[in-house]
This record gives sequence, C-alpha cells and structure tokens, in this order.
Amino acid sequence: NITIHCKSKDDDLGIHVIPSGQSYEWGFRVNFFGTTLFFCGFTTKKGRGVYDIFDVDRDIRRCPGSTCIWGVRDDGPLGKARVLITNNMPSNVTIHCKSKDDDLGIHVIPTTQSYEWGFRVNFWETTLFFCGFTTKKGGGVYDIFNAMRDEHRCVDGTCIWHVRDDG
Repeated sequence: NITIHCKSKDDDLGIHVIPSGQSYEWGFRVNFFGTTLFFCGFTTKKGRGVYDIFDVDRDIRRCPGSTCIWGVRDDGPLGKARVLITNNMPSNVTIHCKSKDDDLGIHVIPTTQSYEWGFRVNFWETTLFFCGFTTKKGGGVYDIFNAMRDEHRCVDGTCIWHVRDDG
C-alpha cells in the first residue's frame, strides 16, 4: 500500500491509502493566473518523499488531453536506468556525456570495449543524457538517453548503443 496526501495552495485533498495495483485520481482547473501547483507526499514501506505532481509551467504541455498520469514503483518514484556504449570501430572513440545536472567527463573507449553508467530517471521523466563522440572518421553529438523516448526502447532498464563506421 501507498499512503498519499496531495495539496495545492487552496485545496487539501486529504490522506488516501492506495492498495497495490489501484489508483487515485482527481480533477481541477488551472487558475486564472496560471500558477496552479499540486504537490503530494508519498509514504511506502521503503520510505517517503514529497513531489510536485502538477506544476502548470512544466505540465501544461506534458499531459495529453489534460490528463497527467504518474506511477510509483517499488524502487521509488525515480526509476533506475543504465546506458552501455560499445566501441565497434577499428580505433579508439572519445566520448563526453552530460545531462542538465551531471557531467560524466571525457572517456576514451578502446576498440571492442564499453563505457557504462547508471542513474535514476527524474520524477517528471524528462531525464536527458547526450554525448559528444569523436572518432578518426569524424564526430557528432547525440541524445543517448531520453526518458520519454527510451522508456520502452531499452531492455530491462539498460539502453545499449554501438559506435560503428556507419553511425
């Protein structure tokens, strides 16, 4: 079970206990000033936290048809992910990967070797990592992990990329 307590500046939705596999929902209208914010406190056997569930500036475009859907998982509201990049080039590949919050530094991947890292997807599922690649044949910058795109593309939370001659 999850205990949830959601509020806005003007509304307290009360405390609700949600059994596993069930959901809780409510409706509202964005206020005239466009400053609507709902936040919820979650308590599970594994801990607790408070998160902004609806922030009009962030979510007005994210929620299709004015419906926002959020999930809470066993490992918390922040899912785990991994990225694995393997060099299939005949020479070294230099990469430099970053997100908005993290700079993973510069790494040289020898032929047939890999570089990998793990992280937690943010609550809003907007986590983005991009990497600059440099090889003897050229280079480029690519989105390596985009939470919205890769949620169903990656296998068991691991996104696998291969650096090859043809891209």
